[in-house]
Amino acid sequence: MSDLDDTLVERPPLFRSWAEGFLSEQDADPALLDWVVELDRGGHRPREEFLSTLAERVGYEVAVEEFLLDYNRTLAGSYRLVPDARAVLEEARERGWRLAVVTNGLTDVQSLKLSVSGIADLADAVCISEEVGVSKPDPLIFRTAAERADTTLQGAWMLGDNLDADIAGAAGVGARTVWVKRDYDVLDYRSGVEPDFVASTFPEAVRVVLDES
Repeated sequence: MSDLDDTLVERPPLFRSWAEGFLSEQDADPALLDWVVELDRGGHRPREEFLSTLAERVGYEVAVEEFLLDYNRTLAGSYRLVPDARAVLEEARERGWRLAVVTNGLTDVQSLKLSVSGIADLADAVCISEEVGVSKPDPLIFRTAAERADTTLQGAWMLGDNLDADIAGAAGVGARTVWVKRDYDVLDYRSGVEPDFVASTFPEAVRVVLDES
């Protein structure tokens, strides 16, 4: 099993590019870019709160619902697989592994990311929190992922960047875990659960699974 955002695809450079474009469109001070990135908190700040604060700061008069729709479509349509991910996933498939993508988010937004990045063609199953009805770290979403991949959680692994949602959640259903530790700031995590392994990239995390299984 794998997370999507900041695991299979990298969000920070895409978000920064979006922010630069938005500030330019609004004729806002380019020096606000770092403030926008900090306000975003790596995507962890609630989107409505982030967008309403941003709109107020630059004087962008638009309904937050409309802003959110445009933001989601623009950003989601830019996602690409992290380098070397396709090759290592194809190798894993040849060795008998199945890929279930388990992601929190809106179904239409996450589905667009999966489609434009090419992940949809590589995954045996997809579980998006909105359509499943629960979010990671709820055990149900991991169990549903295993069922959709026509397998069980016995011997399963979870790869992800979020220690609470991905690592603690998967550990709670007996999966082994690899934390994809990014080099940008993240929020403090509360679970206290330690990952079985740590990797700096998604391909490295898959290599851990292949080597340890």
